[in-house]
Amino acid sequence: MKVLITGDKGFVGTETKKFLEVNGIEWVGYDLMDRCDIRDILQLEETVKMVNPDRILHLAAIARFADADKDPMLAFETNVLGTKNVSLVAAKYHIPVVYASTGSVYMPISETPPITEEFKAKGNSVYGCCKYAGELFIKRNCNPYIILRYAHLYGKEKRMHGLIGGFVERIQRGLAPVLYGGKQSNDFTYIKDVATANYKALTAPWDKWNQVYNIGTGEELTAEKAGEIICELTGYKGEIEKREIRTVDPERFVYDCSKAEIMLGFKAEFDFKKGLKDMFQTT
Repeated sequence: MKVLITGDKGFVGTETKKFLEVNGIEWVGYDLMDRCDIRDILQLEETVKMVNPDRILHLAAIARFADADKDPMLAFETNVLGTKNVSLVAAKYHIPVVYASTGSVYMPISETPPITEEFKAKGNSVYGCCKYAGELFIKRNCNPYIILRYAHLYGKEKRMHGLIGGFVERIQRGLAPVLYGGKQSNDFTYIKDVATANYKALTAPWDKWNQVYNIGTGEELTAEKAGEIICELTGYKGEIEKREIRTVDPERFVYDCSKAEIMLGFKAEFDFKKGLKDMFQTT
């Protein structure tokens, strides 16, 4: 099997490539760092014709809330129109697509978690709305497709932002880590598990396609508890600076991952503490 990976040099792509190689899957990258742009449909089509991939793993995106808020037009062009381009080229050449989406499409959460794939999706941020619009293009144009809605991802390459990156970065600089709110919860998912989920989707039997899957751990941790575990594993015993909760943070976020487990055979290997230990060992 040969896989074309858009955004292969990003956080998810870098780890996924390692996992595919170990499992004997050939991949070809298509990344903006190599001047390969999903916003350019002609360039994308020429690459697809040349590579002739068996699958497309579509990861390329403006992937941070702050970046999407700072430049909504770029987020729209990349995450919506770029994804539309991927879907059209994939459809033209009959290539199955695995699309990396996000739990942010469930915001604002109006039902009681754990979140299933049946929860209403729309998004309440520039990032979330753009990713959901991308889903709609994938569903409309691609056959077959798989959409993976990742929970909150962490790993050694995701530095200096998010709760984990923010805590670790400030602790390493000798500063008090900053906790926004504390009682809100999240499903923290280690990057190695995400790479596994991508592999499971790419190699899934055909009767498991044309579906949306939640990719997470099912482990619900408050931000306060997650911060305590980070401090414990880093040996930090100082104060934690507490601030008001941010408006983008839901009160509760945790996945029901049973569909991915039953249909794809995916079950997260790393709980939060195990994932952090592995991250610190490989840093």
